[in-house]
Amino acid sequence: MMPNDARGDAVARELARLATHEVGAARAERIRARCHAALARQRRAPKLSAFLDSALVERVLEPALVGGVAIVFLAEVAARALVLYGF
Repeated sequence: MMPNDARGDAVARELARLATHEVGAARAERIRARCHAALARQRRAPKLSAFLDSALVERVLEPALVGGVAIVFLAEVAARALVLYGF
């Protein structure tokens, strides 16, 4: 097992040996335009996080979901206990 520094040096040497690929100007411009379009769509899309950060979720929906899961869990525990004891 190599120490982290030695392993990092080995990785750096191997990475330095890799060949680079030069992208043509036209292709670079197409990629740049696609990225800018994707970022613009992302800015226009409604944010789900705005809803998820609301007080409604924190005070009502989250406790209701946790409570529901707890009730289902306890019901399953009780059902298995009844089956186990033959009721």
